[in-house]
Amino acid sequence: MISDDALYVYDVGGKVRLVDTVPWATRDFEQTVSGLIRRECGGKSVMIVNDMTDQLFKGGQRIPKVGPMDKANVVARKLAVAFPNYPIRGALALKDAGPRKTGATAAQAGGGLYLFAAVPMSEPVQKTIGAVKTSMSSIAGFTLLPVESSDMVRALAEKAAKREKTKSRWAVLIGQHQSGGLRQVITRDGQLAMTRMTPVTDLSTDPNAWVSEVAQEFKATISYLSRFGYSAGDGTEVFVITTPQAGEMLRQRIDVPCNIHNYTVGEAARELGFSIGIQENQYHADPLHASWIGRKSRLILPMVAADINKIYGPRQAATFAGLLLFCGAAYLGWQLAGNTQAWFTAKDDLVSQQRLRINVNQEYEIEVARMNALGVDIKLIQSSLETYKTLEAESLRPLPILRKVGEALGSELRLDTMKIERVVPKLPDDPYVVAEMTPEQKAPTLKASLQLSFPGTVDPLVAKREVDDLQARLRTALPGYDVAIPRPVGDLVYEEVEGGTGVPGAQGGVQAPLEDHVAELVITGPVQFHEPETPVDGAPTDASATDSPVDTNMEDQTTPDMTYEGAEQ
Repeated sequence: MISDDALYVYDVGGKVRLVDTVPWATRDFEQTVSGLIRRECGGKSVMIVNDMTDQLFKGGQRIPKVGPMDKANVVARKLAVAFPNYPIRGALALKDAGPRKTGATAAQAGGGLYLFAAVPMSEPVQKTIGAVKTSMSSIAGFTLLPVESSDMVRALAEKAAKREKTKSRWAVLIGQHQSGGLRQVITRDGQLAMTRMTPVTDLSTDPNAWVSEVAQEFKATISYLSRFGYSAGDGTEVFVITTPQAGEMLRQRIDVPCNIHNYTVGEAARELGFSIGIQENQYHADPLHASWIGRKSRLILPMVAADINKIYGPRQAATFAGLLLFCGAAYLGWQLAGNTQAWFTAKDDLVSQQRLRINVNQEYEIEVARMNALGVDIKLIQSSLETYKTLEAESLRPLPILRKVGEALGSELRLDTMKIERVVPKLPDDPYVVAEMTPEQKAPTLKASLQLSFPGTVDPLVAKREVDDLQARLRTALPGYDVAIPRPVGDLVYEEVEGGTGVPGAQGGVQAPLEDHVAELVITGPVQFHEPETPVDGAPTDASATDSPVDTNMEDQTTPDMTYEGAEQ
Protein backbone atom coordinates (compact mmCIF):
# COMPACT_ATOMS: atom_id res chain seq x y z
CA MET A 1 0.00 0.00 0.00
CA ILE A 2 1.62 3.23 -1.21
CA SER A 3 1.19 6.07 1.27
CA ASP A 4 2.65 9.56 1.42
CA ASP A 5 5.18 8.73 4.14
CA ALA A 6 6.06 5.06 3.53
CA LEU A 7 5.24 1.76 1.85
CA TYR A 8 3.07 -0.53 3.96
CA VAL A 9 3.55 -4.23 3.11
CA TYR A 10 0.57 -6.43 4.03
CA ASP A 11 0.29 -10.20 3.73
CA VAL A 12 -3.33 -11.05 2.97
CA GLY A 13 -4.48 -14.63 3.37
CA GLY A 14 -7.03 -16.05 5.76
CA LYS A 15 -6.16 -13.00 7.86
CA VAL A 16 -4.28 -9.78 7.18
CA ARG A 17 -0.86 -9.07 8.66
CA LEU A 18 1.26 -5.93 8.48
CA VAL A 19 4.66 -7.31 7.46
CA ASP A 20 6.62 -4.07 7.71
CA THR A 21 6.57 -0.34 7.09
CA VAL A 22 9.37 0.87 4.80
CA PRO A 23 9.88 4.67 4.64
CA TRP A 24 10.70 6.12 1.24
CA ALA A 25 14.06 7.41 2.46
CA THR A 26 15.22 3.89 3.39
CA ARG A 27 18.62 2.99 1.97
CA ASP A 28 18.48 0.13 -0.55
CA PHE A 29 14.70 0.50 -0.61
CA GLU A 30 14.07 -1.87 -3.54
CA GLN A 31 16.25 -4.68 -2.15
CA THR A 32 14.61 -4.34 1.27
CA VAL A 33 11.06 -4.51 -0.08
CA SER A 34 11.83 -7.32 -2.55
CA GLY A 35 13.33 -9.33 0.32
CA LEU A 36 10.15 -8.84 2.36
CA ILE A 37 8.03 -10.03 -0.58
CA ARG A 38 10.13 -13.16 -1.07
CA ARG A 39 10.77 -14.13 2.55
CA GLU A 40 7.82 -12.83 4.56
CA CYS A 41 5.11 -13.13 1.90
CA GLY A 42 6.30 -16.30 0.19
CA GLY A 43 6.59 -14.73 -3.26
CA LYS A 44 2.81 -14.22 -3.62
CA SER A 45 1.30 -12.06 -6.33
CA VAL A 46 1.60 -8.37 -5.46
CA MET A 47 -1.36 -5.98 -5.51
CA ILE A 48 -0.16 -2.37 -5.57
CA VAL A 49 -2.73 -0.11 -3.87
CA ASN A 50 -2.23 3.65 -4.12
CA ASP A 51 -3.38 5.50 -0.98
CA MET A 52 -1.56 8.77 -1.63
CA THR A 53 -3.19 12.19 -1.69
CA ASP A 54 -1.95 12.81 -5.23
CA GLN A 55 -4.84 11.12 -7.06
CA LEU A 56 -6.77 12.84 -9.82
CA PHE A 57 -10.38 12.07 -10.74
CA LYS A 58 -12.64 13.44 -13.45
CA GLY A 59 -16.20 12.25 -13.22
CA GLY A 60 -19.06 12.52 -15.68
CA GLN A 61 -16.87 12.03 -18.75
CA ARG A 62 -19.17 11.12 -21.62
CA ILE A 63 -17.88 9.36 -24.71
CA PRO A 64 -19.60 9.23 -28.12
CA LYS A 65 -21.62 6.21 -29.03
CA VAL A 66 -19.38 3.80 -30.95
CA GLY A 67 -19.22 0.10 -31.62
CA PRO A 68 -17.95 -2.38 -29.00
CA MET A 69 -14.72 -2.91 -30.95
CA ASP A 70 -13.90 0.83 -31.00
CA LYS A 71 -15.00 1.77 -27.48
CA ALA A 72 -11.68 0.87 -25.82
CA ASN A 73 -9.70 2.97 -28.32
CA VAL A 74 -12.03 5.96 -27.88
CA VAL A 75 -11.79 5.75 -24.07
CA ALA A 76 -7.98 5.49 -24.27
CA ARG A 77 -7.79 8.61 -26.46
CA LYS A 78 -10.09 10.56 -24.14
CA LEU A 79 -7.97 9.48 -21.18
CA ALA A 80 -4.79 10.69 -22.89
CA VAL A 81 -6.42 14.04 -23.59
CA ALA A 82 -7.73 14.38 -20.02
CA PHE A 83 -4.40 13.45 -18.37
CA PRO A 84 -1.59 14.06 -20.88
CA ASN A 85 1.14 14.28 -18.21
CA TYR A 86 0.04 11.31 -16.10
CA PRO A 87 1.21 7.93 -17.48
CA ILE A 88 -0.82 5.81 -15.04
CA ARG A 89 -4.46 6.10 -16.08
CA GLY A 90 -7.75 4.23 -15.89
CA ALA A 91 -11.44 4.60 -16.78
CA LEU A 92 -14.51 3.23 -14.99
CA ALA A 93 -17.92 3.01 -16.63
CA LEU A 94 -20.59 4.52 -14.39
CA LYS A 95 -24.19 3.43 -14.12
CA ASP A 96 -26.70 6.16 -14.86
CA ALA A 97 -28.92 6.44 -11.80
CA GLY A 98 -31.52 8.58 -13.59
CA PRO A 99 -34.51 7.42 -15.62
CA ARG A 100 -33.86 5.34 -18.69
CA LYS A 101 -33.34 7.49 -21.79
CA THR A 102 -35.03 6.75 -25.11
CA GLY A 103 -35.19 8.30 -28.56
CA ALA A 104 -33.45 11.65 -29.02
CA THR A 105 -32.47 11.75 -25.35
CA ALA A 106 -30.61 8.46 -25.69
CA ALA A 107 -28.85 9.72 -28.83
CA GLN A 108 -27.67 12.83 -26.99
CA ALA A 109 -26.47 10.69 -24.06
CA GLY A 110 -23.89 9.06 -26.33
CA GLY A 111 -21.92 6.01 -25.27
CA GLY A 112 -22.22 6.46 -21.50
CA LEU A 113 -20.56 8.14 -18.53
CA TYR A 114 -17.07 7.32 -17.30
CA LEU A 115 -14.98 8.15 -14.26
CA PHE A 116 -11.42 8.97 -15.33
CA ALA A 117 -8.58 8.53 -12.83
CA ALA A 118 -4.83 9.09 -13.00
CA VAL A 119 -1.76 9.24 -10.77
CA PRO A 120 1.70 10.59 -11.61
CA MET A 121 4.74 8.36 -12.01
CA SER A 122 6.20 9.71 -8.79
CA GLU A 123 9.34 8.50 -7.06
CA PRO A 124 7.42 6.34 -4.53
CA VAL A 125 5.54 4.64 -7.38
CA GLN A 126 8.77 4.03 -9.31
CA LYS A 127 10.46 2.57 -6.24
CA THR A 128 7.51 0.29 -5.56
CA ILE A 129 7.40 -1.02 -9.15
CA GLY A 130 11.18 -1.52 -9.10
CA ALA A 131 10.97 -3.50 -5.85
CA VAL A 132 8.28 -5.78 -7.26
CA LYS A 133 10.33 -6.28 -10.42
CA THR A 134 13.39 -7.20 -8.35
CA SER A 135 11.39 -9.71 -6.28
CA MET A 136 10.42 -11.62 -9.47
CA SER A 137 6.84 -11.85 -8.17
CA SER A 138 3.87 -11.35 -10.45
CA ILE A 139 1.76 -8.19 -10.27
CA ALA A 140 -1.92 -8.83 -9.63
CA GLY A 141 -2.71 -5.22 -10.49
CA PHE A 142 -2.25 -1.52 -9.73
CA THR A 143 -5.28 0.27 -8.36
CA LEU A 144 -6.54 3.14 -6.21
CA LEU A 145 -7.76 2.52 -2.67
CA PRO A 146 -10.89 4.77 -2.79
CA VAL A 147 -12.18 3.11 -5.96
CA GLU A 148 -11.62 -0.46 -4.79
CA SER A 149 -13.13 0.26 -1.35
CA SER A 150 -16.29 1.82 -2.79
CA ASP A 151 -18.00 -1.57 -3.04
CA MET A 152 -17.05 -2.23 0.60
CA VAL A 153 -18.90 0.97 1.56
CA ARG A 154 -21.85 -0.19 -0.53
CA ALA A 155 -21.83 -3.57 1.27
CA LEU A 156 -21.89 -1.86 4.68
CA ALA A 157 -24.74 0.42 3.53
CA GLU A 158 -26.79 -2.54 2.30
CA LYS A 159 -26.42 -4.32 5.64
CA ALA A 160 -27.44 -1.13 7.47
CA ALA A 161 -30.48 -0.75 5.20
CA LYS A 162 -31.62 -4.28 6.08
CA ARG A 163 -31.42 -3.51 9.78
CA GLU A 164 -33.07 -0.09 9.59
CA LYS A 165 -35.59 -1.00 6.89
CA THR A 166 -34.67 2.20 5.04
CA LYS A 167 -32.26 2.74 2.18
CA SER A 168 -30.03 5.79 2.06
CA ARG A 169 -28.65 7.18 -1.16
CA TRP A 170 -25.35 8.40 0.34
CA ALA A 171 -22.78 6.43 2.34
CA VAL A 172 -19.52 7.62 3.90
CA LEU A 173 -16.66 5.53 5.32
CA ILE A 174 -14.33 7.43 7.68
CA GLY A 175 -11.12 5.92 8.99
CA GLN A 176 -7.69 7.05 10.03
CA HIS A 177 -4.74 5.26 8.43
CA GLN A 178 -1.38 4.50 10.00
CA SER A 179 0.15 7.29 7.93
CA GLY A 180 -1.90 9.74 10.02
CA GLY A 181 -4.26 10.73 7.23
CA LEU A 182 -8.04 10.58 7.53
CA ARG A 183 -9.48 8.78 4.49
CA GLN A 184 -13.12 9.44 3.59
CA VAL A 185 -14.76 7.37 0.85
CA ILE A 186 -18.16 8.70 -0.25
CA THR A 187 -20.55 6.76 -2.49
CA ARG A 188 -23.83 7.72 -4.10
CA ASP A 189 -26.16 4.92 -5.14
CA GLY A 190 -23.32 2.45 -4.54
CA GLN A 191 -20.81 4.23 -6.82
CA LEU A 192 -17.81 6.33 -5.86
CA ALA A 193 -18.77 9.99 -5.72
CA MET A 194 -15.84 11.59 -3.91
CA THR A 195 -12.84 10.82 -1.70
CA ARG A 196 -10.81 12.98 0.66
CA MET A 197 -7.50 12.46 2.43
CA THR A 198 -6.64 14.99 5.17
CA PRO A 199 -4.12 14.93 8.04
CA VAL A 200 -5.56 14.71 11.57
CA THR A 201 -4.26 14.16 15.09
CA ASP A 202 -3.67 10.54 16.02
CA LEU A 203 -6.51 9.13 18.11
CA SER A 204 -4.19 7.62 20.69
CA THR A 205 -2.45 10.97 21.26
CA ASP A 206 -5.48 13.21 21.93
CA PRO A 207 -8.97 11.68 21.49
CA ASN A 208 -10.75 15.02 22.01
CA ALA A 209 -8.70 16.74 19.32
CA TRP A 210 -9.24 13.76 17.03
CA VAL A 211 -13.03 13.92 17.49
CA SER A 212 -13.07 17.67 16.88
CA GLU A 213 -10.99 17.43 13.70
CA VAL A 214 -12.96 14.49 12.30
CA ALA A 215 -16.28 16.27 12.91
CA GLN A 216 -14.94 19.36 11.17
CA GLU A 217 -13.68 17.33 8.18
CA PHE A 218 -17.02 15.54 7.90
CA LYS A 219 -18.89 18.85 7.81
CA ALA A 220 -16.54 20.03 5.07
CA THR A 221 -17.27 16.85 3.14
CA ILE A 222 -21.02 17.43 3.39
CA SER A 223 -20.57 20.95 2.07
CA TYR A 224 -18.58 19.55 -0.88
CA LEU A 225 -21.34 17.03 -1.59
CA SER A 226 -23.77 19.85 -2.34
CA ARG A 227 -21.97 20.19 -5.68
CA PHE A 228 -22.96 16.60 -6.47
CA GLY A 229 -26.65 17.09 -5.71
CA TYR A 230 -26.55 16.18 -2.02
CA SER A 231 -29.78 16.61 -0.08
CA ALA A 232 -30.39 15.79 3.58
CA GLY A 233 -33.61 14.07 2.60
CA ASP A 234 -31.73 11.48 0.51
CA GLY A 235 -30.44 9.80 3.65
CA THR A 236 -26.81 9.32 4.65
CA GLU A 237 -25.10 6.36 6.30
CA VAL A 238 -21.80 7.18 8.05
CA PHE A 239 -19.43 4.34 9.03
CA VAL A 240 -16.57 5.33 11.34
CA ILE A 241 -13.61 3.09 12.19
CA THR A 242 -12.72 4.12 15.74
CA THR A 243 -12.81 3.08 19.37
CA PRO A 244 -16.19 2.85 21.12
CA GLN A 245 -15.43 5.84 23.38
CA ALA A 246 -14.28 8.09 20.54
CA GLY A 247 -17.24 6.94 18.45
CA GLU A 248 -19.74 8.10 21.07
CA MET A 249 -17.96 11.42 21.40
CA LEU A 250 -18.07 11.86 17.61
CA ARG A 251 -21.77 11.00 17.49
CA GLN A 252 -22.49 13.87 19.88
CA ARG A 253 -20.37 16.34 17.90
CA ILE A 254 -21.94 15.67 14.46
CA ASP A 255 -25.17 17.59 13.98
CA VAL A 256 -25.68 16.73 10.30
CA PRO A 257 -28.76 14.53 9.66
CA CYS A 258 -27.28 11.03 9.18
CA ASN A 259 -27.09 7.54 10.64
CA ILE A 260 -23.72 7.03 12.36
CA HIS A 261 -22.31 3.50 12.78
CA ASN A 262 -19.16 3.11 14.89
CA TYR A 263 -16.97 0.03 14.38
CA THR A 264 -13.57 -1.12 15.42
CA VAL A 265 -11.60 -2.51 12.50
CA GLY A 266 -12.31 -6.08 13.63
CA GLU A 267 -16.04 -5.41 14.03
CA ALA A 268 -16.24 -3.89 10.55
CA ALA A 269 -14.55 -6.96 9.07
CA ARG A 270 -16.98 -9.29 10.83
CA GLU A 271 -19.87 -7.15 9.60
CA LEU A 272 -18.57 -7.74 6.06
CA GLY A 273 -18.26 -11.49 6.63
CA PHE A 274 -14.52 -12.08 7.06
CA SER A 275 -11.84 -11.91 9.74
CA ILE A 276 -8.66 -9.85 9.74
CA GLY A 277 -7.14 -11.33 12.89
CA ILE A 278 -5.75 -9.48 15.87
CA GLN A 279 -4.55 -5.97 15.02
CA GLU A 280 -2.34 -3.74 17.14
CA ASN A 281 -4.64 -0.72 16.78
CA GLN A 282 -8.38 -1.22 16.38
CA TYR A 283 -8.97 2.32 15.08
CA HIS A 284 -6.69 2.19 12.03
CA ALA A 285 -8.72 1.42 8.91
CA ASP A 286 -5.97 0.48 6.45
CA PRO A 287 -5.89 -3.26 7.47
CA LEU A 288 -9.60 -3.36 6.59
CA HIS A 289 -8.94 -1.84 3.15
CA ALA A 290 -5.96 -4.14 2.56
CA SER A 291 -7.95 -7.25 3.44
CA TRP A 292 -10.94 -6.24 1.31
CA ILE A 293 -8.87 -5.37 -1.78
CA GLY A 294 -6.44 -8.28 -1.36
CA ARG A 295 -9.28 -10.82 -1.48
CA LYS A 296 -10.57 -9.59 -4.84
CA SER A 297 -10.17 -11.70 -7.94
CA ARG A 298 -11.15 -8.80 -10.23
CA LEU A 299 -10.48 -5.11 -9.74
CA ILE A 300 -13.07 -2.39 -10.24
CA LEU A 301 -10.60 0.01 -11.86
CA PRO A 302 -7.26 -1.52 -12.89
CA MET A 303 -4.79 1.24 -13.70
CA VAL A 304 -2.71 0.92 -16.87
CA ALA A 305 0.89 2.03 -17.36
CA ALA A 306 3.73 1.01 -19.67
CA ASP A 307 6.14 0.27 -16.80
CA ILE A 308 3.56 -1.95 -15.12
CA ASN A 309 2.73 -3.80 -18.34
CA LYS A 310 6.42 -4.63 -18.84
CA ILE A 311 6.23 -6.67 -15.64
CA TYR A 312 2.59 -7.70 -15.74
CA GLY A 313 2.49 -8.99 -19.34
CA PRO A 314 5.39 -11.50 -19.35
CA ARG A 315 4.67 -12.72 -15.84
CA GLN A 316 1.00 -13.10 -16.63
CA ALA A 317 1.98 -15.16 -19.67
CA ALA A 318 4.34 -17.21 -17.50
CA THR A 319 1.56 -17.75 -14.98
CA PHE A 320 -0.80 -18.83 -17.75
CA ALA A 321 1.85 -21.16 -19.15
CA GLY A 322 2.39 -22.60 -15.68
CA LEU A 323 -1.35 -23.15 -15.37
CA LEU A 324 -1.38 -24.96 -18.70
CA LEU A 325 1.54 -27.11 -17.59
CA PHE A 326 -0.26 -27.87 -14.35
CA CYS A 327 -3.42 -28.82 -16.26
CA GLY A 328 -1.33 -30.97 -18.60
CA ALA A 329 0.37 -32.66 -15.66
CA ALA A 330 -3.01 -33.20 -14.01
CA TYR A 331 -4.35 -34.75 -17.21
CA LEU A 332 -1.31 -36.99 -17.52
CA GLY A 333 -1.71 -37.95 -13.88
CA TRP A 334 -5.35 -38.78 -14.51
CA GLN A 335 -4.35 -40.89 -17.51
CA LEU A 336 -1.64 -42.58 -15.49
CA ALA A 337 -4.12 -43.39 -12.74
CA GLY A 338 -6.55 -44.80 -15.29
CA ASN A 339 -3.85 -46.82 -17.05
CA THR A 340 -2.55 -48.06 -13.71
CA GLN A 341 -6.04 -49.22 -12.79
CA ALA A 342 -6.37 -50.92 -16.18
CA TRP A 343 -2.95 -52.52 -15.68
CA PHE A 344 -3.96 -53.90 -12.28
CA THR A 345 -7.20 -55.19 -13.78
CA ALA A 346 -5.32 -56.86 -16.65
CA LYS A 347 -2.84 -58.30 -14.16
CA ASP A 348 -5.67 -59.79 -12.10
CA ASP A 349 -7.23 -61.21 -15.28
CA LEU A 350 -3.87 -62.68 -16.28
CA VAL A 351 -3.45 -64.33 -12.89
CA SER A 352 -6.96 -65.73 -13.20
CA GLN A 353 -6.24 -67.05 -16.70
CA GLN A 354 -2.96 -68.58 -15.53
CA ARG A 355 -4.76 -70.38 -12.72
CA LEU A 356 -7.36 -71.60 -15.20
CA ARG A 357 -4.58 -72.77 -17.53
CA ILE A 358 -2.91 -74.68 -14.70
CA ASN A 359 -6.22 -76.38 -13.86
CA VAL A 360 -6.84 -77.25 -17.51
CA ASN A 361 -3.29 -78.64 -17.88
CA GLN A 362 -3.77 -80.75 -14.77
CA GLU A 363 -7.02 -82.15 -16.15
CA TYR A 364 -5.29 -82.72 -19.49
CA GLU A 365 -2.41 -84.65 -17.88
CA ILE A 366 -4.90 -86.77 -15.96
CA GLU A 367 -6.75 -87.63 -19.20
CA VAL A 368 -3.46 -88.35 -21.01
CA ALA A 369 -2.41 -90.70 -18.22
CA ARG A 370 -5.79 -92.40 -18.36
CA MET A 371 -5.51 -92.88 -22.16
CA ASN A 372 -1.94 -94.18 -21.78
CA ALA A 373 -3.24 -96.73 -19.33
CA LEU A 374 -5.65 -97.86 -22.06
CA GLY A 375 -2.77 -98.23 -24.53
CA VAL A 376 -3.29 -94.99 -26.48
CA ASP A 377 -0.24 -92.69 -26.68
CA ILE A 378 -1.83 -89.24 -27.05
CA LYS A 379 1.48 -87.34 -27.25
CA LEU A 380 2.73 -89.60 -30.02
CA ILE A 381 -0.47 -89.01 -31.95
CA GLN A 382 -0.14 -85.25 -31.50
CA SER A 383 3.49 -85.26 -32.64
CA SER A 384 2.55 -87.32 -35.66
CA LEU A 385 -0.22 -84.91 -36.57
CA GLU A 386 2.12 -81.93 -36.28
CA THR A 387 4.69 -83.66 -38.48
CA TYR A 388 2.00 -84.53 -41.01
CA LYS A 389 0.76 -80.94 -41.12
CA THR A 390 4.30 -79.65 -41.62
CA LEU A 391 4.96 -82.09 -44.47
CA GLU A 392 1.60 -81.36 -46.04
CA ALA A 393 2.24 -77.62 -45.94
CA GLU A 394 5.57 -78.00 -47.80
CA SER A 395 4.69 -80.89 -50.14
CA LEU A 396 4.41 -80.34 -53.86
CA ARG A 397 0.93 -80.76 -55.38
CA PRO A 398 1.21 -80.31 -59.17
CA LEU A 399 -2.34 -81.24 -60.20
CA PRO A 400 -3.96 -77.81 -59.51
CA ILE A 401 -1.11 -76.13 -61.39
CA LEU A 402 -1.48 -78.53 -64.31
CA ARG A 403 -5.20 -77.88 -64.49
CA LYS A 404 -4.69 -74.10 -64.59
CA VAL A 405 -1.95 -74.41 -67.22
CA GLY A 406 -4.22 -76.60 -69.35
CA GLU A 407 -7.05 -74.08 -69.09
CA ALA A 408 -4.69 -71.28 -70.10
CA LEU A 409 -3.33 -73.24 -73.14
CA GLY A 410 -6.76 -73.89 -74.56
CA SER A 411 -7.12 -75.96 -77.73
CA GLU A 412 -4.72 -74.03 -80.00
CA LEU A 413 -1.43 -74.37 -78.14
CA ARG A 414 0.61 -77.38 -77.09
CA LEU A 415 3.52 -78.00 -74.75
CA ASP A 416 6.65 -79.82 -75.79
CA THR A 417 7.93 -80.30 -72.23
CA MET A 418 6.89 -79.28 -68.72
CA LYS A 419 9.10 -79.61 -65.68
CA ILE A 420 7.80 -79.02 -62.13
CA GLU A 421 10.21 -78.96 -59.21
CA ARG A 422 10.27 -78.01 -55.53
CA VAL A 423 13.03 -75.52 -54.82
CA VAL A 424 14.39 -75.24 -51.29
CA PRO A 425 16.02 -71.83 -50.66
CA LYS A 426 19.61 -71.77 -49.51
CA LEU A 427 19.73 -70.10 -46.11
CA PRO A 428 22.61 -67.80 -45.11
CA ASP A 429 25.27 -69.06 -42.77
CA ASP A 430 24.64 -66.19 -40.34
CA PRO A 431 22.03 -67.37 -37.79
CA TYR A 432 21.04 -63.77 -36.97
CA VAL A 433 20.12 -63.14 -40.61
CA VAL A 434 18.13 -66.38 -40.67
CA ALA A 435 16.28 -65.34 -37.50
CA GLU A 436 15.22 -62.06 -39.14
CA MET A 437 13.87 -63.83 -42.26
CA THR A 438 10.12 -64.26 -42.59
CA PRO A 439 8.55 -67.73 -42.88
CA GLU A 440 7.72 -66.97 -46.53
CA GLN A 441 11.41 -66.30 -47.24
CA LYS A 442 12.47 -69.60 -45.68
CA ALA A 443 9.66 -71.71 -47.19
CA PRO A 444 10.29 -73.87 -50.32
CA THR A 445 8.87 -72.67 -53.64
CA LEU A 446 7.46 -74.22 -56.81
CA LYS A 447 9.18 -73.79 -60.18
CA ALA A 448 7.42 -74.94 -63.37
CA SER A 449 9.30 -74.70 -66.69
CA LEU A 450 7.13 -74.81 -69.84
CA GLN A 451 8.48 -75.17 -73.39
CA LEU A 452 6.37 -74.98 -76.55
CA SER A 453 7.25 -74.69 -80.22
CA PHE A 454 5.52 -73.41 -83.34
CA PRO A 455 5.71 -74.71 -86.93
CA GLY A 456 8.21 -72.98 -89.20
CA THR A 457 5.40 -71.60 -91.34
CA VAL A 458 4.09 -69.47 -88.46
CA ASP A 459 5.13 -65.83 -88.48
CA PRO A 460 7.41 -65.20 -85.42
CA LEU A 461 5.46 -62.06 -84.54
CA VAL A 462 2.23 -64.05 -84.42
CA ALA A 463 3.91 -66.72 -82.32
CA LYS A 464 5.33 -64.12 -79.95
CA ARG A 465 1.88 -62.57 -79.51
CA GLU A 466 0.43 -66.01 -78.70
CA VAL A 467 3.12 -66.55 -76.03
CA ASP A 468 2.47 -63.11 -74.51
CA ASP A 469 -1.26 -63.84 -74.36
CA LEU A 470 -0.49 -67.16 -72.70
CA GLN A 471 1.63 -65.38 -70.12
CA ALA A 472 -1.23 -63.00 -69.35
CA ARG A 473 -3.72 -65.86 -68.99
CA LEU A 474 -1.37 -67.75 -66.67
CA ARG A 475 -0.91 -64.70 -64.46
CA THR A 476 -4.67 -64.31 -64.22
CA ALA A 477 -5.26 -68.00 -63.54
CA LEU A 478 -2.46 -68.23 -60.97
CA PRO A 479 -2.68 -65.19 -58.66
CA GLY A 480 0.32 -64.93 -56.40
CA TYR A 481 2.62 -66.62 -58.93
CA ASP A 482 5.24 -65.04 -61.14
CA VAL A 483 5.16 -65.97 -64.86
CA ALA A 484 8.29 -65.03 -66.81
CA ILE A 485 9.43 -65.65 -70.42
CA PRO A 486 13.18 -66.26 -70.29
CA ARG A 487 13.21 -67.41 -73.94
CA PRO A 488 10.76 -65.64 -76.26
CA VAL A 489 9.92 -66.71 -79.82
CA GLY A 490 12.31 -65.29 -82.40
CA ASP A 491 15.56 -65.58 -80.50
CA LEU A 492 18.47 -66.65 -82.68
CA VAL A 493 20.16 -70.02 -82.14
CA TYR A 494 23.26 -71.36 -83.82
CA GLU A 495 23.75 -74.75 -85.58
CA GLU A 496 26.96 -76.21 -86.95
CA VAL A 497 26.99 -76.29 -90.76
CA GLU A 498 29.59 -77.38 -93.28
CA GLY A 499 32.05 -74.88 -94.62
CA GLY A 500 34.28 -72.38 -92.93
CA THR A 501 32.53 -69.28 -94.24
CA GLY A 502 28.94 -70.33 -93.93
CA VAL A 503 28.72 -70.75 -97.70
CA PRO A 504 27.33 -74.11 -98.99
CA GLY A 505 30.13 -76.42 -100.00
CA ALA A 506 32.73 -74.76 -97.77
CA GLN A 507 34.88 -77.01 -95.65
CA GLY A 508 35.14 -76.86 -91.88
CA GLY A 509 32.39 -76.53 -89.31
CA VAL A 510 31.02 -73.06 -88.51
CA GLN A 511 28.06 -71.74 -86.57
CA ALA A 512 25.22 -70.46 -88.74
CA PRO A 513 22.26 -68.54 -87.28
CA LEU A 514 18.86 -70.15 -87.56
CA GLU A 515 15.45 -68.70 -86.78
CA ASP A 516 14.04 -70.01 -83.45
CA HIS A 517 10.33 -70.98 -83.06
CA VAL A 518 10.63 -72.27 -79.48
CA ALA A 519 9.45 -70.36 -76.39
CA GLU A 520 10.03 -71.04 -72.70
CA LEU A 521 7.95 -69.86 -69.74
CA VAL A 522 8.82 -70.21 -66.05
CA ILE A 523 6.20 -70.16 -63.27
CA THR A 524 7.39 -69.58 -59.68
CA GLY A 525 5.41 -69.30 -56.47
CA PRO A 526 4.15 -71.24 -53.44
CA VAL A 527 4.43 -75.02 -53.52
CA GLN A 528 0.67 -75.37 -53.07
CA PHE A 529 -1.92 -73.54 -55.10
CA HIS A 530 -5.23 -72.57 -53.47
CA GLU A 531 -8.26 -71.61 -55.49
CA PRO A 532 -9.42 -68.01 -54.92
CA GLU A 533 -12.82 -67.53 -53.31
CA THR A 534 -14.15 -65.46 -56.21
CA PRO A 535 -13.79 -66.13 -59.98
CA VAL A 536 -10.78 -64.48 -61.58
CA ASP A 537 -11.66 -61.94 -64.28
CA GLY A 538 -10.15 -62.69 -67.70
CA ALA A 539 -9.82 -66.45 -67.31
CA PRO A 540 -11.39 -68.48 -70.12
CA THR A 541 -14.87 -69.67 -69.20
CA ASP A 542 -16.06 -71.21 -72.49
CA ALA A 543 -16.07 -74.90 -73.23
CA SER A 544 -12.86 -74.75 -75.21
CA ALA A 545 -10.99 -73.39 -72.20
CA THR A 546 -11.93 -76.39 -70.07
CA ASP A 547 -11.08 -79.02 -72.65
CA SER A 548 -8.01 -81.16 -72.52
CA PRO A 549 -4.83 -79.20 -73.35
CA VAL A 550 -4.07 -81.81 -75.99
CA ASP A 551 -5.75 -81.11 -79.35
CA THR A 552 -6.57 -84.53 -80.90
CA ASN A 553 -7.60 -82.89 -84.20
CA MET A 554 -4.04 -81.76 -84.95
CA GLU A 555 -2.07 -84.31 -86.92
CA ASP A 556 1.27 -83.34 -85.35
CA GLN A 557 -0.12 -83.27 -81.78
CA THR A 558 2.00 -85.26 -79.32
CA THR A 559 1.81 -85.70 -75.59
CA PRO A 560 4.29 -83.36 -73.80
CA ASP A 561 7.02 -84.79 -71.64
CA MET A 562 6.17 -84.31 -67.94
CA THR A 563 8.84 -84.31 -65.25
CA TYR A 564 8.08 -83.86 -61.54
CA GLU A 565 10.80 -83.25 -59.02
CA GLY A 566 9.88 -83.39 -55.37
CA ALA A 567 6.25 -84.32 -56.11
CA GLU A 568 4.35 -87.18 -54.57
CA GLN A 569 4.24 -90.24 -56.82
